[in-house]
Amino acid sequence: MKERDRPSRTAEFVAASRGLGWFLPDALQLVDDPYGLRFTRYRALREVPRAQRVAQDTSRFWLRGMIRTFVVYMQTRTRVIDDDVDAFARGGGKQLVLWGAGFDCRAWRLASLSGATVFEVDHPATQAKKRAVMGGEQPFARVKYVPWDFERDPVSALPARLAACGHDPHAPTMTIVEGVLMYLTTEAIDATFGCVASYTPPGSPLAITYMEPVLVDGTTGDAEIRRRLVRFVGEPFRSGFEPAALPAWLESRRFRLVRDESGREATARLMPGHGPGATRGDYARTHFALTRRV
Repeated sequence: MKERDRPSRTAEFVAASRGLGWFLPDALQLVDDPYGLRFTRYRALREVPRAQRVAQDTSRFWLRGMIRTFVVYMQTRTRVIDDDVDAFARGGGKQLVLWGAGFDCRAWRLASLSGATVFEVDHPATQAKKRAVMGGEQPFARVKYVPWDFERDPVSALPARLAACGHDPHAPTMTIVEGVLMYLTTEAIDATFGCVASYTPPGSPLAITYMEPVLVDGTTGDAEIRRRLVRFVGEPFRSGFEPAALPAWLESRRFRLVRDESGREATARLMPGHGPGATRGDYARTHFALTRRV
């Protein structure tokens, strides 16, 4: 069962998977996250960077199977969103809101965010661990931690909380909802989009990731394994989208779809000829979408 006052286990796993990208072959490395492995509870993984030469030389033996597949997938997912953040920042954007920020370290990784403010919205327990781990590191952006319990706090109150932390609702704001929507009910997803629309002016980008319903339902072998794992740690999958229905769904909620790439499409674009880890199986049916507030 999920313990309300402990850091998110899925956030730990995602951060560690980004960090393990360093040990992939060069052709599969799309991002450099030197911080991800700091967040894992497993000492053996935290020690891996200290033995990089040995770990790199032996990675073909220990970085295998489903773990390798997810590490490659995270390279793709992270790079797609990184590119969108870079484009927003290069265009003059200075405000970034991360929903369920977890152990995302874009404020420390992306130099394009220099001079920007990153508002990290997440559970206080997860934020406490992040602040402890990253306290000695200087970020490129100003980081504002916005403690939020999504199970207790109504999202309608979030715009006021953001404003209290210095957010300007009239200035362009990019929001990232990465690895979050699949854990929400349909009602909570509606409230999420309504909230984002209320604190962002027209033209502001919203980057989301989502799963197709078949992955949430667990009707394939790999999907069923993942569904049982996330349920075991108390963070079960709840919602998915049919890609063909997404544009109309967004339009009814004041957003316009700019781009929607499946895992297979994004990996083929970013790792031409070299991305079997994300292009086979269920990860091909995850999606990375960019929308804009209208």
